[in-house]
Amino acid sequence: MKKPLIAHLIYCLDTGGLERVMLNCIRQMQGQDYQHVVISLTYATEFAAQLPADVAVYCLHKKPGADLAVHWRLWRLLREIRPDILHSYNLATLEYHPVAWLAGVTGHLHAEHGRDISDPKGENKKYQWLRRLMSPFLHCYVAVSGELHEWLGAVVNINARKNRLIYNGINLERFSPQQQKAEPYTFIHVARLATVKDQHTLLHAIAILRAQTTLPFQCWLVGDGPERQRLQQTATDLGLAAPELQWLGERQDIAELMAQSQAFVLSSVAEGIPMTVLEAMASGLAIIATDVGGLPELISPAQGQLVPERDAQALADAMLFFLADQAATTAAGTQCRERVCRQFSEQAMVAQYLALYREINQ
Repeated sequence: MKKPLIAHLIYCLDTGGLERVMLNCIRQMQGQDYQHVVISLTYATEFAAQLPADVAVYCLHKKPGADLAVHWRLWRLLREIRPDILHSYNLATLEYHPVAWLAGVTGHLHAEHGRDISDPKGENKKYQWLRRLMSPFLHCYVAVSGELHEWLGAVVNINARKNRLIYNGINLERFSPQQQKAEPYTFIHVARLATVKDQHTLLHAIAILRAQTTLPFQCWLVGDGPERQRLQQTATDLGLAAPELQWLGERQDIAELMAQSQAFVLSSVAEGIPMTVLEAMASGLAIIATDVGGLPELISPAQGQLVPERDAQALADAMLFFLADQAATTAAGTQCRERVCRQFSEQAMVAQYLALYREINQ
């Protein structure tokens, strides 16, 4: 008997937290009762090679801005592959569910992993209206944080029956603490180099930290993206260079880099439940992050420090606190690991998505 087919619709198949959640779910569902394909509205990078070999990837090469022809290309593809469920991710893919209905797809869910830089607080009325307009075409919305879940209900007015909460989960075996750490004290930042991650504020915080202390430290910036050139120019203007600041680019050994670090730092202006923070917590790192999105659901004073967004001085002060106190770093990292083990396992996340697929595909 043929297994039901899940089509995962994303804007671009490139390295990112959302894409890694999708990848991890598909990997963990191998051997279960479903098969999967991934559809990218635009293109795919070498990140696609990390998917299981039997997961097909389709790229629709959407042009920037309005591209009505992509609706036709998606309709033709869906008619050809005939998925049972369309699982879309974030706002850029939401509008395609009516096309999927016309193509004969009967199961529909849409996951909200975080908001775009153009609407970090979810206040854009047009986007709220679009989400309400699409609701009749969906079996449910899935929010990955309590903050997004509450916002979908209270602000967007999505019916409670269609508003589900599934926290992102992490592989606790792959990401785990180790005793041997890099020297000197190492902060690590793992994120796409994009405006929503606001690495400009992080660079200014590193410059402030350097001026505030003689204690040795280094900061690893892991990731790549459209802001890299501008960020490197900012670093040059601030006089930041190796060994204090190291640009590591995209890496496949994130777990190893996390395990060698002491503290994770994040400067985003908008987030859901970031996979990189969960990975850092599972690795036993203290967390320094901005007080946005779902981060307050993850980080209490026992696990790290939350600071206002776009506040380089506050970010530097939090970094200095842990740099100057190894005992506080160790204690926070221990609390982080315990919290993730209790509430954010990958197995729990996958089980909830499988249950939802079965419910939709009845």
